[in-house]
Amino acid sequence: MYVVFGDKVVDSSDVRKEIEKNSDFIVLEDMSLRSKREDIVAFNMAIKVDILDEILRDDGYELEEEDKDEIFNEYMDLADTLGIELEEFMPENSILMTYAYKYDEIENTIKVVFAMAHEELGELKINDIIKRLLTLVS
Repeated sequence: MYVVFGDKVVDSSDVRKEIEKNSDFIVLEDMSLRSKREDIVAFNMAIKVDILDEILRDDGYELEEEDKDEIFNEYMDLADTLGIELEEFMPENSILMTYAYKYDEIENTIKVVFAMAHEELGELKINDIIKRLLTLVS
């Protein structure tokens, strides 16, 4: 889907390719159209828990000794952090927000909603859009 991005147009499929090329996220669905806005790129994404486990172990976590609730919180925080780091690969003057919303035990993934827009839109508006997208996936 083509999205208005400041004074140019961005193809959400190009953004998707950048995310999948430069991160461990898997884009499950392009939600840009479902955002009901012409200036938002939005995705439902997932990241494998095995990848998060590896990162946490590298950071010194003893996963076998940690409380399950504590590990769950770490997964969610880490998925959010990795999502925000995608800004490095996004078009210039973009702002983005991610929100980890679910641990899928069957697929062993953390599900994340991603929204990106031109910086003119502002943080408050993109936050509202993330909340609306969460109602679509929850």
